[in-house]
Amino acid sequence: MAVTRRGALAFALIAGAVGAAQAQAPRQDKPARPRPVVSADVAQRFAIAEVLKTTGRAGSEITDPWNPLADPLVQNKPFKADYTVATTGKPDGIKSFTSVQQAVNRAVLDAAAQPNGKRQYILVKPGTYREIVYIPASARPITLYGEGKAAQDTVISAGLDAAVPVADYVKGYGAQFERLDPSIRDMHAVITARAPTISTSGTMTVWVRNPGFQARNLTIENSYNKATGNGRDECSENRDSPACTIAPGGASVARVSHQAVALTVEGADKAQFENIRLIGFQDTLYLKSAETRVTARSFFHKSYIEGDIDFIFGDTTAYFYRSEVRSLGDRTMSFVGAPNTNWKTKYGFVFNEVHFTSDGRNHSLAGKFHLARQWFHNSRCSPYAPVNVPGYACTLGETSVFNAPKGTITPTVLETVGKMAVLNSRIGRHIDRNDVWTDWNAPGMLSYRPAQFDSNDFYTNLKNAGFDPVNALGYGKQPLPAEIYLAEFNNADE
Repeated sequence: MAVTRRGALAFALIAGAVGAAQAQAPRQDKPARPRPVVSADVAQRFAIAEVLKTTGRAGSEITDPWNPLADPLVQNKPFKADYTVATTGKPDGIKSFTSVQQAVNRAVLDAAAQPNGKRQYILVKPGTYREIVYIPASARPITLYGEGKAAQDTVISAGLDAAVPVADYVKGYGAQFERLDPSIRDMHAVITARAPTISTSGTMTVWVRNPGFQARNLTIENSYNKATGNGRDECSENRDSPACTIAPGGASVARVSHQAVALTVEGADKAQFENIRLIGFQDTLYLKSAETRVTARSFFHKSYIEGDIDFIFGDTTAYFYRSEVRSLGDRTMSFVGAPNTNWKTKYGFVFNEVHFTSDGRNHSLAGKFHLARQWFHNSRCSPYAPVNVPGYACTLGETSVFNAPKGTITPTVLETVGKMAVLNSRIGRHIDRNDVWTDWNAPGMLSYRPAQFDSNDFYTNLKNAGFDPVNALGYGKQPLPAEIYLAEFNNADE
């Protein structure tokens, strides 16, 4: 792959660093967007120890070194189970259960009674557990692990999607939350308070708030559309697509797609996942801060994650190491990552020695999929390009809202720049070589934002949109050298 210098990038681009495997010529149907390949010196900033040593509030993180590879979880050491879950047998409700949620509830109750105790281990025996599981913040960290020969042997599965009415959610799952610990019922109440549907952040099969949580050798699945396929086009790149609808005033907006999360990790620092499988389509893995501008750390090792649209997304710091990430080809387009990292948070998503594969279907083989688009989170209007609405304007405000023809956008939304790095990885031919890192939706849409490779792009785009970063937003001078948002190093294009 020929790599040229991008004018907005202040860090060094190096030709030849990605290896001979990238000799495949780029597609010629549109101009190639230069890729943000960094030098070996810069790549060292994305080492595991460096990325995972800080956590906390953006711009004032604390130093707290963490080496997940030294944990017994990675070394595959046997654990002594405090609780056991099995699909058969007669549970006693104290040490043995037929429900994963019931076992978690018992662990939380016991932790409250003995808050200074050690980590709690929940063994989940092979089988399929059709339930949703909420794991709250607790006085003690929890390890959830399967004992099958492979992660596929132990499956936690549910099929909620964003369009499910709250009433149907309560009807289907409300009973399982009766008589549980208040911290678990509170999580359930967050979903029941939504209206009229549970929305994306209510769809997860497993929801983790437990700091230090661990999972090993099991599968977490959102089964929505898995029996029928997910072949519905998106509105993301073509505002004239049938998947778009027209907002008042004539602006194009995306028609609702049925997001369906398998795993949400919310504010659980030092969450660690070993040999797990995350199964879904759109929004498979959600890595979410519990508090705006405050990051937590997650580590995924020797794991498998699949999906189609934005299927690894969120605003926390997450490291993916020696794993497989598979793009499914049910739709004509796919985006692996959708980070919405705050611009002051040091790191977003880092993929190191990861194999980016596809299912080999026709849409995948067309080579039009993407590694990432930076999530323009909670935007209601776009200041970055004209919109086909007479009198249209998108200005700075205290809320993000659009009432045609005018809208406002908050500084918090503007700051969700999204950071992602891919190093020492293999990238399948399903990824568009001309547009590896793409825009958030298309120009002319209310949700459009161009890809921002670094802080130079961020400052320039704000100025071009009429927002003075220093005087209007209170930022300091433009960072020199530029801070990296998107980066590649030593990758092989297959």
